[in-house]
Amino acid sequence: MEAHEEAREQRWARDCGEGSRKAQKEVFEFLAPYLRGAVRRYIFDDEEVQDVLQEAFIRVFRSIHKFDAGRGTLRSWSARIAVNVAITEGKRRARQQALPGQVELQVEPKVLEDMALQDLVTELQGMPEDQYEVLNLHLVDGFSHKEISDMIGITVDLSRQRLARARKWVHTRFELSGDEMRSLNQNPA
Repeated sequence: MEAHEEAREQRWARDCGEGSRKAQKEVFEFLAPYLRGAVRRYIFDDEEVQDVLQEAFIRVFRSIHKFDAGRGTLRSWSARIAVNVAITEGKRRARQQALPGQVELQVEPKVLEDMALQDLVTELQGMPEDQYEVLNLHLVDGFSHKEISDMIGITVDLSRQRLARARKWVHTRFELSGDEMRSLNQNPA
């Protein structure tokens, strides 16, 4: 991160901590699109996404005094909070309502070439929820198995097992060789 960006984030954190509505608005406008995307990977209903975002921003602003620009960006720090809220809310809502059984959709590999991103996400939502959650946290959000275990209250081994099952689910549904998923998991940094 460049020095002027770090200074801006430190200023936002200080001003938000002091209750500045202007700084809160700037932070909200800066983070909202990114956090919405992060939450949408875990919550699929648009109204629930809005509820989770609202709760996430409340938590961000309540704990912004804990933000340390030296340890990472405001965006990554806030995304972790938003993902935690999404996971917690998803579990709470799942307990409150009976969930329909998993829908298994069969798709030919040729069809994937023509699918829009939303179609692919919809297809992946047919995956068992516990596997989908770990797949997103590990491959998309880049969390380690240790971090995942702490976030969702499972063991590191269970996190690895769920990721393996999720990969198998994807391979079965999309008839992949396996190289496609490995390339997603490699971090160029």
